[in-house]
Amino acid sequence: MEREYTYTWSLTGRINHWVIVLAVAVLALTGFYIHWPFLAGGAPGGMDVMAWMRFSHFVAGYALVLGLIVRAYLAFASVFDADWRDFGLWRNLSHVPDILGYYLFLKSGHKEYRRYNPLQALTYLFWVFLVLFLTLTGFALYRGRVFGLLPAAESFRWVNTLLGGESYTRVWHFLAMWVFLITVAIHVYMGALTAWTQRDHTFRSIFTGYKVKPRRA
Repeated sequence: MEREYTYTWSLTGRINHWVIVLAVAVLALTGFYIHWPFLAGGAPGGMDVMAWMRFSHFVAGYALVLGLIVRAYLAFASVFDADWRDFGLWRNLSHVPDILGYYLFLKSGHKEYRRYNPLQALTYLFWVFLVLFLTLTGFALYRGRVFGLLPAAESFRWVNTLLGGESYTRVWHFLAMWVFLITVAIHVYMGALTAWTQRDHTFRSIFTGYKVKPRRA
């Protein structure tokens, strides 16, 4: 068997992916600190550590939302690969048993899928709604202005009311972050398993853009 390189990820898609990864990492680190301050002292610009962490948290939040907006645009308008059809809910749900059996080592293989397997597509779709929830609850806890315009505390007061008060909003926001991190870990596991078993350069492709697939001589 020879191996054929296929261009899977465009440069724009790869850059956007790593912007989202960096934003999530900063959000997780700063979010943990805001929930449980474990440092004391000053920070760059004369701000204290908490003020710096809050500032970094919301900058990363804006970057995450912008990254998802770009990804949604690419899904519908990308010249390279407008892949919005890959996220069909019912079609992916019907194929979950096939791919789940593979990841649980109950099957030696699975059906061929275009770019994303069903669990990947469903996870990415779930992330859209999870990030929306995190954004709404985050703004509901914010004391500044959204994009420098709308006062967050007043504009998103309905979120606190819906969830039973600000203290409950804070808990839901923190729990949603854990759900996000757990599903990210599962995402990395899926990619690692595929890269190891298929030898298709899954991990490497998010840097280079290229994956490999078997080709008959």
